[in-house]
Amino acid sequence: MGTSTSRHGDLSNNEYLTQFYGPDPILIENPFWDKFLAFSISPPATGSDHRTLDTKLRPCYEVLTVNNLKTGNFGTLLKVFLKKTRELLSSTETDNTQLSWQTYNALFVIRCVTKYLVETYNEEEILQQFEANPAVQSSAVTSEETVSNLDSFIDALIEIVVDVPLKDFTYILHLEAINSLLVLLSIQMFSTQPAEKLLVYRSLMQGRNSIHSPLLMKTLLQHFIQQTKVPPGFLNHDGQGGSIVLGLASFGGVFSSIYAGLWSIVTLGYGRSNETDELQMAIEAATTPEERQKAREALHSRAPLAGQSLLLLLVLVNHCTSEKGPLENPYRQALFSFSAAQKDDDGMTSAPTNAASTFKLDTGALYSALCHVPNSDQTTLLLYMLLHRNQQFRTYVISRSDIEQLLVPILRTLYHAPDSNSHHIYMSLIVILILSEDDLFTKTVHDVMLKGVSWYTERAISEISLGGLLILVIIRSIQYNMLKMRDKYLHSNCLAALANMSGQFRCLHPYVSQRIVSLFETLARKYMRLEERIKLAQTLPKPNSLPVDTKVNVDGQVSSIEKSTTSLEQRETQTADVAPDLAQDLSVLQEVLRMVLEIINSGLSHQLQHNPNLLYTLLYKRSVFEPFRTHPAFEDIINNIDAVINYFTSKLEQGSSDLGENEVLATIQHGALKWPRERLKKFPDLKFKYVEEDKPEEFFIPYVWSLVVHNSGLYWSVNNLKMFVADGDILAL
Repeated sequence: MGTSTSRHGDLSNNEYLTQFYGPDPILIENPFWDKFLAFSISPPATGSDHRTLDTKLRPCYEVLTVNNLKTGNFGTLLKVFLKKTRELLSSTETDNTQLSWQTYNALFVIRCVTKYLVETYNEEEILQQFEANPAVQSSAVTSEETVSNLDSFIDALIEIVVDVPLKDFTYILHLEAINSLLVLLSIQMFSTQPAEKLLVYRSLMQGRNSIHSPLLMKTLLQHFIQQTKVPPGFLNHDGQGGSIVLGLASFGGVFSSIYAGLWSIVTLGYGRSNETDELQMAIEAATTPEERQKAREALHSRAPLAGQSLLLLLVLVNHCTSEKGPLENPYRQALFSFSAAQKDDDGMTSAPTNAASTFKLDTGALYSALCHVPNSDQTTLLLYMLLHRNQQFRTYVISRSDIEQLLVPILRTLYHAPDSNSHHIYMSLIVILILSEDDLFTKTVHDVMLKGVSWYTERAISEISLGGLLILVIIRSIQYNMLKMRDKYLHSNCLAALANMSGQFRCLHPYVSQRIVSLFETLARKYMRLEERIKLAQTLPKPNSLPVDTKVNVDGQVSSIEKSTTSLEQRETQTADVAPDLAQDLSVLQEVLRMVLEIINSGLSHQLQHNPNLLYTLLYKRSVFEPFRTHPAFEDIINNIDAVINYFTSKLEQGSSDLGENEVLATIQHGALKWPRERLKKFPDLKFKYVEEDKPEEFFIPYVWSLVVHNSGLYWSVNNLKMFVADGDILAL
């Protein structure tokens, strides 16, 4: 480090770095700091790069943490950073690129040290490192001395994000500030304490830092909306060097040239023109989960500030969520209460006076970003939180005439369920369930016609309504869940969404009608097989005598009575264990079958005249309902379906005996006009509402941190991780 260029290999021997972590205190007035921060280093762009850098610097960290308790050099570096941040905030209009560069360098070093502290020490020991003072005190006294270094550091990070204008030469500083906040907050991964008891979270959720929550949330959302690319000045494809920020070539340029090399790798060799379109095509063309993940990482790396902003937003909003907890979460309140900015409104409100103050945002731009940023766990989770908690945004989304722009990527994710993780599938289905709660949505989706849905490959469909495609994908999700996941909550959400939509089923495509009835047929066969297994298990004779189980081994010797007794006891226990499991499976399957029948009945009760294809399929497949006509769990609903089938059967029998498909449909449509609705028994309307679990943080906190681990480009050591010990598979998302 220093004015010369630094590479990973020689960092531990750098004279300025050696002096920084050495045994002697360095006062804030010492010219050393300007020299120390005038370095160029290849920025780690991926988790692998971060890991390499951590490995090289670990010996330095170990020495620093011992010496720092006496020298306070880390705390002094924090003060240098705070000083440069104040200078930068007051001079941003002058485009002070050198000051921005040095501020970034200071923050980069602080973030590296902080991450080591978070991974290695408990909170009390981390605080000691932050607050350690040198034995020889500086003569310069600042107002920050009455505030902890940690609080001042967090405050400065937030000020950089919300107050420093985003320009080419400040882009990397914004990115580093957000990375630093993520590193500080990652203490949750290494602690068994809940977030509200951790000092970093308390500092952010209350006091002087929380007052910025509306503006911080707005800024993070704007970064996500804008998807600002890495400035051209950071890339130098000639490989001959360049500057870390524009106009700083004199300070050394290996930073940019190496970054350009890394960039070439993560973007898979694509050129700069139309990169987003090409990377999106790479995601769509990927044939394996690994290829798709690499393409998504490349797209994320093209606009890293947007990706990191979204991750930070998700972390802030999903901690300290309990309404009865000791801390209120102002970031959560801000996200859930922002309102739409008018066309003549700049989106700004007056200066917030309390932590719950809201802000205004261009909801159209946010909707567009959610539609066009490639569908991922992060975007789906953000959409879920907005739909579930922000009523104004939810109303706006449902009122959109181009709802297919939002919904089709979600359906595609569900269709390719084997290539996605279970959490993404689950959240995607919940989004659909929340939307299906609204009558306008369930009606609108059948008015939107789609052409050329090429990714739906089970059957070529030239044109289908959005509602029809939605039904097809949900049914496919149910069948996939039965075969692979066997998750009862996923089943419940799928069926609840179909039930909410059933009263508005209209003009269903013939194939959609077939799939609805086929779903019942598949479940019915499974139900009957399970019933037979239970009956068979109940009729099998119980073993009463031991000799029948004696065996002769290879030496011609008879097995002992004791061994035979043990074997029989084991089999009796196994038989006893299997019976309750089968009965439970049968009970669950019975509920699912009942729900499917209710969905069909709801469609007939409310939209019979508008569903000739569904009526045609029911007539063609009438035999699948035969085994359940006298079943006490189903007969009341089967009676309704039978009434419809019998009515239209009689209409068809009145005509020619040799009717083609078109003639049958015409007869059905004519008969539907005279259908006597009073023939059907009335059932309560099917309406289901999504409700979060009592302790949602148990699901969302590990999920969010797994997204950070896999998508932030940062690297955390797994040696001291506490969060994923009990649920280690989440790290494989």
